[in-house]
Amino acid sequence: MRKAIAAAATAMLAGAALLAGQASTAKATEQRPITPLAWLVGGVWTADASKMAPGLKIETRYSWSDNGAYIRFTTHFVNEKGTMKNYDGQFYWDAEPAGLRVWYMDARNHITQGPVEVEGDLMQIAFRAEDFQGKMADLRVQVARKTNDHYTWTLEEKQPAGWDQLASLEYLRMPEK
Repeated sequence: MRKAIAAAATAMLAGAALLAGQASTAKATEQRPITPLAWLVGGVWTADASKMAPGLKIETRYSWSDNGAYIRFTTHFVNEKGTMKNYDGQFYWDAEPAGLRVWYMDARNHITQGPVEVEGDLMQIAFRAEDFQGKMADLRVQVARKTNDHYTWTLEEKQPAGWDQLASLEYLRMPEK
């Protein structure tokens, strides 16, 4: 009798765990406000940044949060001397202004945040941060998807006459090692 009760309880727990796993998988794949950015998740996005510094490569990884509600990202600067783990942040839906947003912290503990707009294959991120001369400026990043494994990343600074391009990189997705 005890063995039968134990077996039944074990079967019920296994069934509940299976259903919970199916529910969390469904939650991660259902249509959510963050879904337009899902194509970024997986692999290692790599850019040759040797024009910025000899031998520099930039690696960015995107992954889902455990509950599937937002996307985490890390950006590392890699060269022959080692890896600088420079940026760590999140893309998320903010219900208050009803829009996608980003926030990240750099290796010097500076937080950057701003709105994210997605229109088709173009994502724009607006924020205020230091430019390459160290002065505070209105900046934006444009991520233009070329394919599901290739995008162009462009950094621009707002000027009185419009936007000036500061940097542009081509990112390709590579399998995670």
